[in-house]
Amino acid sequence: MFGMIIANLFGILFLFFFLWKRLKDDYHYEKIYNLGWVILVSLVLGLLISKILMPGFWFWISFATIGLTFLFMIKNQKLKFFESLDGLIIGILPLLGLNFLIDAIKRSSLSSFLMFWTVLILIFLFFFLDSQYKRFSWYKSGRVGFTGLAIIGLFFIIRIFIYIIYPQTLSFIAPFDIYLSPTFAFLFFLILYRLSVSKE
Repeated sequence: MFGMIIANLFGILFLFFFLWKRLKDDYHYEKIYNLGWVILVSLVLGLLISKILMPGFWFWISFATIGLTFLFMIKNQKLKFFESLDGLIIGILPLLGLNFLIDAIKRSSLSSFLMFWTVLILIFLFFFLDSQYKRFSWYKSGRVGFTGLAIIGLFFIIRIFIYIIYPQTLSFIAPFDIYLSPTFAFLFFLILYRLSVSKE
């Protein structure tokens, strides 16, 4: 219990730090932290809803509440979508990864341990791609947003493979994951493609 509290506190700090780091050059800190707090509240709300109604669906319900809240805040606060999405994704990944690590330790779960390493690798890959994507000749637009879309798309693709191998992994719910994860992977890569050929 104590370990989970500490892990979540660190995760929340990472969320606010990365949101601030990605958006600090364009927006006042108040807007950034408002976005962070609302995302955090929506995450807690999603977890509470899932706990009461459908405990197995905690990942997808939280994903939905965060996504809807994020879209609302982008419109309400007049924030740039792709810059904010990058901040959201790199901010949420450490929080998710730490929870997989705690579950792996608590239940001696190999699948949760694999998901922790998956998230950790995606975090490092985020920073690598963020420093390199403008050099990709095929990414013609060079617009911000490549990193976040690529990482979240990869995340859902990896979920498909881990689901096939370890369907009992924390956050997976049979048989829905085998349909939902490919759908969202396709959606994010489609947006990435549209972004790559965009002229604006």
